[in-house]
Amino acid sequence: MREGAEGIHWLGWGDEAFEKARRENKPVLLDISAVWCHWCHRLDQDTYAVPDIVEYVEANFIPIRVDTDKRPDINRRYNLGGWPTTAFLTPDGRPIGGGTYFPPEQMRQFLRDVKTSWQKLQNQPVPELTPQQESSTGELSLGIVDEILGEVANNFDSIYGGFGSQPKFPQTEAQELALLKYHYTGNREVLGIAVVTLNNAGRSGTYDREMGGFFRYSTTRDWSVPHFEKMNEDNAKWLQLYLHAYQITGDRFYAEIAKGILEYVNTWLSDQDQGCFYGSQDADEKYYSLTKPERLKEKAPYIDKHIYTNWNAAMISAYLDASYVLENSDAKEFALKSLKRLLSLNFKPSEGMYHFFDGKPQLKNQLIDQVQTANTLTHAYECTGETTFLKQADELLQFTSSKLLDYNGGGFFDTPVEADAPGFLRQPIKPLDENSVAARALTRAYHLTRNVAYRQMAGEALKCFSNTYLNFGFMAAEYALAVDTFLNEPTLIRIVGAKETNETRALLAEAFLIYEPRKIIQILDPHTDSSKIADNGFSSEGPPTAYICVGTACTAPITEPKQIASELQRMIKSQVRSQA
Repeated sequence: MREGAEGIHWLGWGDEAFEKARRENKPVLLDISAVWCHWCHRLDQDTYAVPDIVEYVEANFIPIRVDTDKRPDINRRYNLGGWPTTAFLTPDGRPIGGGTYFPPEQMRQFLRDVKTSWQKLQNQPVPELTPQQESSTGELSLGIVDEILGEVANNFDSIYGGFGSQPKFPQTEAQELALLKYHYTGNREVLGIAVVTLNNAGRSGTYDREMGGFFRYSTTRDWSVPHFEKMNEDNAKWLQLYLHAYQITGDRFYAEIAKGILEYVNTWLSDQDQGCFYGSQDADEKYYSLTKPERLKEKAPYIDKHIYTNWNAAMISAYLDASYVLENSDAKEFALKSLKRLLSLNFKPSEGMYHFFDGKPQLKNQLIDQVQTANTLTHAYECTGETTFLKQADELLQFTSSKLLDYNGGGFFDTPVEADAPGFLRQPIKPLDENSVAARALTRAYHLTRNVAYRQMAGEALKCFSNTYLNFGFMAAEYALAVDTFLNEPTLIRIVGAKETNETRALLAEAFLIYEPRKIIQILDPHTDSSKIADNGFSSEGPPTAYICVGTACTAPITEPKQIASELQRMIKSQVRSQA
């Protein structure tokens, strides 16, 4: 593998590289990089291109380079606080030391120090360091949601929005939690956590007002000076957040920002002909200082055109939401085309989703790819009524449980444990964030399939962190959202009607137009779902009809789309007064 730095012959992560380290009795220099990472490029240019450093590295170390986007499993286990990560390992993959960016003089000294340390370690064992295990089983309660919301409020920057001082990252899950809580309590202080952030971020330098889309993060507290790379993942989350804020407030500013994100992604981060979304666009401070007409004359920053499964799934879900909230049918059409292509590229029967496509699917058995795709498939089923999507989600969740579920302790490992894998890949990790996504996907699938095993797995996954979630502070917001989804009755909106009729589509569009974070929508077609319709006590006769149920309480049949909002509001108020 030869990437990036001039002179250094980087090897890929694998048995061959570690066997070479053992055979030559040399420590490993592990560089975790990214194509979009500014300081990774600087490390290549400033340090790894210096001839004497190149010579010293190749004489005394086994250099391995890993792309963090392509190998999230390695990044999770070895990242030392950012990108680049410069880690020194023993030949069997245990850490000796490291850091992030090193200018030439610091690198020279560090290389010498590591070599000296390695020589001293020859006659004594290296301590067995293990990755932190993020699980401790306990009980679940809605108090967890309130405690995490308290962490969100305590860390909120009431002047500029976001959290802390600088650098300032999106943390969109925390904003989503604030919107959810406002929706059910009417607490405007909680709403402020989201709107102050969205108002400031959307009017600042972190949002690209020339080309649309958000840069990765701000180096300043007021969002004014961004780090200029643009990520698929971040823009998918920002898009959904601005859509939800528009649904709640009706403020057209949020809709315009959402449209700007769509325009950017359509233009730069997607394959409009075939479907699917690209990974990222590189940082280029000079390019992004130009006006749009000036830019179009210049070469655009590099775009990583690999098809990453989890990021594609997230963006597809955001596009499905945008298609209804912004009344943009093209977004729905492209989302469904992208979902079908993603499955054709990265899915294999009995093997699940692979992580990315690069001529062929690469890196299988990553938890986030399975559960994020399953979640998107259920979303596509809600939007279309096509049972194929639900069956595919069911297949993925069955695969996930067979491959990644901890049958003894509950919860899911991020990747299978392999006894002969290099280094920390031999050791299991249950990530809080990925288990939270898994629990939400399983809970939604349970309500659509009534497979009680899904609800049980979701509960066990969440219980793994019920004694440790506060260790993550406001960054446990994804977990809070999952607990809320699991413990509260969903708002089930069932539409009885033929999928292809305009009346059914109108009811569906209105149901999606309304912000209701616990809603699950299901089209029951009299031609194919007669038994389900009868089981629920609904009628197959007459015009397309919507029924809204929370728990055992249901509204009267609704045939006029505009009645859905008022009936839903009335029902929700009666269900959630106790939470105010």
